[in-house]
Amino acid sequence: MARDMHDVVGHSLAVIIAQADGARYAADADPQAGKDALATISTTARSALADVRLLLAQLRHSEGMAPQPMLNDLESLYSQVRAAGLAVRVDVEPMPPANVPAAVQLAIYRVLQEALTNAIRHGNGDVEVTMRWLPDRLHLWASNPVAEPVDPPAADAAPLTDPAGVSHGIVGMRERARLVGGAVEAGMVGELWVVRATFPFAAEEPQPHGSAAR
Repeated sequence: MARDMHDVVGHSLAVIIAQADGARYAADADPQAGKDALATISTTARSALADVRLLLAQLRHSEGMAPQPMLNDLESLYSQVRAAGLAVRVDVEPMPPANVPAAVQLAIYRVLQEALTNAIRHGNGDVEVTMRWLPDRLHLWASNPVAEPVDPPAADAAPLTDPAGVSHGIVGMRERARLVGGAVEAGMVGELWVVRATFPFAAEEPQPHGSAAR
């Protein structure tokens, strides 16, 4: 539940802050851009409020009753990030297989949400998202330049290195992936901040109509 609250509130506030800053700078030079930014702030805040209410309802009742974001909700997530001023280029190959388990879909969504939120907060350029679907797993990469590049790793160091202080969000990404048998690495590769994740899965078998429990 704490991870869900962090993901929902953290992502939405990052979008709102970026839009508010943009509206402040554009108010005089481009009033229409300021109005568009305020519209995005309103939409994002309302969506976040609805999500928080769902999370609170889960606390009051049984967890898991409310609908959770799935793979078909990713386009809406990309649109929020683009509205915050970042270009998001997405490369998916091939299309996702049918019947990816709901828990895996939720983990993929939340990991990408956190990666994109970090790009809004700390990035300094466009975001590249690559998804490579295999019959039994997804390989996911999300990368973006950062505002203050760190020194590159030594020649004998691992390609991905953690920053000096690993944030709660990165820990949350790793925990989410681990819950479905996956893994997340995050760190600098050259001048890019890269999140690399793997999500194994066994496709859910559709239940035949009219079948009875035995």
